[in-house]
Amino acid sequence: MWGVDLIDIRIHHLEAGSGSFPPGWVHEKTVPFGIIAQATCGTYELQTESGTYVVTGSEAFLTPAHLPLRIKHIADPATGIMSARYIHFQFYLLDSLELFQLYELPRKCDAKTGQQFGELIEQLLALRDTEQSPLSSILTAIKKNELAYRFLSMLIELAAPSASSASLLSIAQQLQPVLAYIRDHWSEAIDIEALLDRFAGSRSLLFQLFRNQFQQTPMDYVKSTRLNEAYRQLCTSDTSVAEVALASGFANSFHFSREFKAKFQMTPTDARKANRLWMST
Repeated sequence: MWGVDLIDIRIHHLEAGSGSFPPGWVHEKTVPFGIIAQATCGTYELQTESGTYVVTGSEAFLTPAHLPLRIKHIADPATGIMSARYIHFQFYLLDSLELFQLYELPRKCDAKTGQQFGELIEQLLALRDTEQSPLSSILTAIKKNELAYRFLSMLIELAAPSASSASLLSIAQQLQPVLAYIRDHWSEAIDIEALLDRFAGSRSLLFQLFRNQFQQTPMDYVKSTRLNEAYRQLCTSDTSVAEVALASGFANSFHFSREFKAKFQMTPTDARKANRLWMST
């Protein structure tokens, strides 16, 4: 019997893309999903809190969600072109815990592994660009899921368990009904009583577990979940900022924009513009 049933590992977000970028463009961001990116022409210079990484050739960089990033796009000196391909990803365990809270990813991989990632990205891009009929779309979804779990397997093989993984998993199991409720109802009105109704322990224990797991109160976690989902909507739809704000449970776009900027260091409009440049082909 498996320690964690495969059905408990869920693909929350998977988006492949490729594009050309302005030489020298510096993209500073903190995003609610992981990234793997590989230059197909030129070089990446990645800066994180752990250092600076030059990523060239078939190498690729890997970053988890919520990590402040400074990404410089350096053109190939022979052609003056900088182009790349990438995947944005997010996987959940127990329908509530971001899987890469339990693992530490290296900031870059070698050329051999990068080539394998590159081939997988190309397969995802080919699926994305295939014209779909109602029946063929089912097969495409199955193939995408197959590639997604192959991608996840490659990531886990590169990663190392974090020092706190055992305690995080234990806390996540205790909080699972609460976190699952938040994931299913994040766009609706949620109060602390609704969370307590789904928790087997006391109010003080609930707050303690959230502080230990997320360094947040339960209601701050609800707000953070709404902002993360709003960021994803901004990047994957043409819905107006005002509509995204309301759909994310915020009373108005002013309040939403203020909270969004505090979390991501940019306005919702700027986040959408930057993502469109990143996603340009």
